[in-house]
Amino acid sequence: MGQVKLVVTDMDGTLYSWVDYIVPAVEALVASVCRSTGYPRLRVVQALKEVYARYESNEYPFALQESSLYKDFPDFGSFDHLVIAPAREAFANARRKYLRPFPHVLETLRALKEREVPVVALTDAPRNPAEARVRRLGLEPLLARLYALPGFHFPESSAGEVLVSPSIRDRDARGEYRSELPVVELPRDWEKPDPRGLLRICSDFGVTPDAVLVVGDSLRKDIAVARQVGALDAWAEYGTYVSLEYRERLDVIAAPAITRRHAHALLEGDVSRSPVPTHALSNFGAVLRLVEG
Repeated sequence: MGQVKLVVTDMDGTLYSWVDYIVPAVEALVASVCRSTGYPRLRVVQALKEVYARYESNEYPFALQESSLYKDFPDFGSFDHLVIAPAREAFANARRKYLRPFPHVLETLRALKEREVPVVALTDAPRNPAEARVRRLGLEPLLARLYALPGFHFPESSAGEVLVSPSIRDRDARGEYRSELPVVELPRDWEKPDPRGLLRICSDFGVTPDAVLVVGDSLRKDIAVARQVGALDAWAEYGTYVSLEYRERLDVIAAPAITRRHAHALLEGDVSRSPVPTHALSNFGAVLRLVEG
């Protein structure tokens, strides 16, 4: 192995378990909406799932006002106060409880920074939730940059009314939702395994692909894109272990398109048909050993 000058890491399933926090967070949101409206769980799940599928994200923050549930309310103000606000709080509380970095992630990132080996995150998640996870996990001082897909915009009614509370719009205008970490939005069609995102990173950091170590849990996205450009690859095998219970609960709340983006490893099936990784990691700490040779 040559000298590693840059580490490019996936986020979902590599730095933390996306499934382990998104399932209870969305379930908490659904339960809150059921309490607020009296609607049956099936109706709420189906209404939200339709919007989530449209945006290919279970963290699209404006799903309730864009769902069929909103049609039953006369105005946005009451719907926001009675339904959206408590649901948003329920989601945030569950996310705060269950979103945790995998073992050895933080200490390994600190060690790499001490060794002056920059680490950048390349994710297929939209910018807003990816940026929020970076902030909540304390990754801002440990990563050199975040590359994500385009972020979400505020929804509007057919009459042009912005369907977001004034307090959120004010906080957004003040930049309170943005990370201190430099963030680059990549075109939507650059989603992995398209190599253009990884090549853009190599260009931005002035390194050749053979000096880059790519770490990720998906054989057909992360490992495949590393192979395409000639980078070194390490499979985050530890991130592919998801309990059957959580997998079944995920299928209830998430459309297949969402799982493909955030937990593609769950859909890869027969690994014999996937690229064979050069390195398979039992924990993120092994990245440090690879960098040190």
